[in-house]
Amino acid sequence: MRIIIYSFLIASVLFFVSCSQQKSTEKYTINVTVNGAKDTWAYLAKQVGSEQITVDSTELKSGKAVFTGTLEFPEFYFIKLKDQQLYLPLFVDNNVIDATGSINDIRGRNVTGSVAQEEFAYIIDSMNNYSRQERQLGMEYQQAAAHKDTVLMKDIENQYNQLNTEKSAFLLNYVLEHHESVVGVFVLLNNTHMYDLEELDKVVSSLDPAISGSIYVQELTDKVSAIKKVAIGQPFTDFTLNDPEGNPVSLSSVVGENYILVDFWASWCQPCRAENPNIVEAYNLYHDKGFDVFGVSLDRDMDSWKQAIEDDHLTWTHVSDLQYWNSAAGKLYGVQSIPHNVLIDPDGIIIDKNIRGQDLQDKLAEIFK
Repeated sequence: MRIIIYSFLIASVLFFVSCSQQKSTEKYTINVTVNGAKDTWAYLAKQVGSEQITVDSTELKSGKAVFTGTLEFPEFYFIKLKDQQLYLPLFVDNNVIDATGSINDIRGRNVTGSVAQEEFAYIIDSMNNYSRQERQLGMEYQQAAAHKDTVLMKDIENQYNQLNTEKSAFLLNYVLEHHESVVGVFVLLNNTHMYDLEELDKVVSSLDPAISGSIYVQELTDKVSAIKKVAIGQPFTDFTLNDPEGNPVSLSSVVGENYILVDFWASWCQPCRAENPNIVEAYNLYHDKGFDVFGVSLDRDMDSWKQAIEDDHLTWTHVSDLQYWNSAAGKLYGVQSIPHNVLIDPDGIIIDKNIRGQDLQDKLAEIFK
């Protein structure tokens, strides 16, 4: 991916990055104000995989609450209330932080005092600027498609791809240039689907050892290691999950004679459902010649999973642990977004990844010519 240097990373950004990443023995104090709230319990929590983990709890009285604690590195938390609608996200570091929210106005959120939060807001605002332009182009594309203006559609598609490239380059460059930034790593960790292995590996190698203990650095390092193990040219990694009838099925049970497309998908994933007819077509064309599919669902609900298999006429082997993004197989294969797939040859070697649409048809035509 072409790297674009952004001169507008101004000195103030450099300042709060350098200030926010140092280890500290000082504590954080979060002064919470929630307008319109009844007296209740307030919770400081964080997301770990698909679970919400409570870090601390305290009483909210007259709309006020205080959390205190110590962090070795900045972490992304959120504040919520018992039995009342409030979600107040914030990056916490060892500072005195004022967090204000409102029961009646979701836009009435404000966090001050956290240097890490300032950095996070800067990165997110910059990313959102690109996203707003992408959404606008998406609407223009729909209008062009409605008028069957293929020339305009192609032009908009090129603009969209350029914006997407610039957005991913902005974040990548930011983390590479601010190698002591835990906050930058956190944002990149939630956008790893935009990058290839070489780029992610470069980020991990560039990070300052001083932040190696951050949970986000550890997670990114683990993710890159997982991706390396299932890179093209590597032997497949075996796993065992249950089929829709509850029977354990191993990937190794189908590898050895045919070319196997391991397809990571879910019933709730619209791009996956849109790709399914293409996989069905490929399966019908090449199954008798030695092609098979091994479907791995990131679903949570058994009935939805089964219904999607039936509705989309997916007649091959299916497995899932119904753990959503905590799928054991998904983690093994470094799945960062779906649809995601790997193609395994009869010798058990991964020969391609993420081939969809016409690319899948062309690859199979080449194999079985």
